[in-house]
Amino acid sequence: MTSSVSRASAIPAGCARITHGGHSADQERTSFDRIIVTAGSGGGTLTATSQSLTGTTADAGPDLADAASVLLLAALTGHHDAACSSWLENEGRSAETTLAASHNLSLNWSGVSVKRGALHIGIGSTRLTLQNGGASADATLSVSGVSVSGVATPSLMPSSATASFTLPQGELAPLMAATAGKTATLPAVHVTISSLTAQRDTIELSGNGRATLTGETDNTSASGHLEVRDISALIDHARQDGQMKIATALILARMVSHKADGGNTWDTTWEGGVLTVNGVPLPLK
Repeated sequence: MTSSVSRASAIPAGCARITHGGHSADQERTSFDRIIVTAGSGGGTLTATSQSLTGTTADAGPDLADAASVLLLAALTGHHDAACSSWLENEGRSAETTLAASHNLSLNWSGVSVKRGALHIGIGSTRLTLQNGGASADATLSVSGVSVSGVATPSLMPSSATASFTLPQGELAPLMAATAGKTATLPAVHVTISSLTAQRDTIELSGNGRATLTGETDNTSASGHLEVRDISALIDHARQDGQMKIATALILARMVSHKADGGNTWDTTWEGGVLTVNGVPLPLK
């Protein structure tokens, strides 16, 4: 089925408004082009040249694809809206049911642009895959061609990143609701990160660990192992951006790091908005 008419989304009006250009769907694939997502309450806008979702039915696919676009916008802007909570949790339950039936999900966007106030993020392409791992959902996320402006530290932002992680299947819906929604009680979503890599020029950050996600940065906790290659360039970028507190924190981190294979490594924890590296709390705020 193919249509050039914008599809009316089931998303609550207070959460966001979404329009599409062309829309096509078959038994397990939904595709859109010219997607525009406008978040409620001044949450910014997302546009994308194209989006596709595979792994679910033609009936369920469009709403789940829309939910994913709202989540992508919220994840990049940090915007939360109570009007999104119930809808996103319902779409999350639909995704959990799909995974439990051994149907893996794959989402792709190309030509993404996100704007909120002075913030502007461009992404050439991004992909999220979710696979049935038994009791867990096994996820891989990748972004490439990233450009960022309108932030205090533009030169510290990676140009590409990939992450592989798992979480209990039953916690996928609460994670979706926490990412863009707002509830009175914060959920606790338990994520195991098997690998994380972020790159910019000669700088590469990699790591693994565990995190408890709530949707609010200061109420999120994490621990793990990190490695940075070319930390000197990272410090120089912080100085160029005029972020002397971050530059100082990176210098302290380098002092307490371990050297390995041309990089610097640390065991880290994030608790209550405080980053601790090899037992040393760093002044990021």
